[in-house]
Amino acid sequence: MRIMNKFTQLQPISRELIIKISILKTMMYCGVLWGLYHQGGWAIRSDQEGYIFPFWLNSVQAFRYAKIHWPNYTPKRITPKDFEDALLPTLTRLNVTPALFNSSSKKFKLSTQQMKHFFFSQPQVVMA
Repeated sequence: MRIMNKFTQLQPISRELIIKISILKTMMYCGVLWGLYHQGGWAIRSDQEGYIFPFWLNSVQAFRYAKIHWPNYTPKRITPKDFEDALLPTLTRLNVTPALFNSSSKKFKLSTQQMKHFFFSQPQVVMA
């Protein structure tokens, strides 16, 4: 009886949360991220809440976005070394929020630590 009461108090999760969870699962398995790069610097833009660092899961989406919004920038793969040595310190210092963009230019914001965890941390092997 007690278990049933706990389940009847649960609320359905929102469609937005389901989409975010799906995106995060996809991101964790893709293994490749793309940003826009030009003359030694990554593209950063502003939105209503501050500055964001746009990134994509594939180069085609990044190229399409650059063609419209940043014609001088080209897609560049974000390697773990790029992230650790250049992006993470810069994004943290400038208080810039990473944001995953999709093909319709919708964005999903992450903290720099979430980005590090989901994309650049090594999987840990659990020994039985």
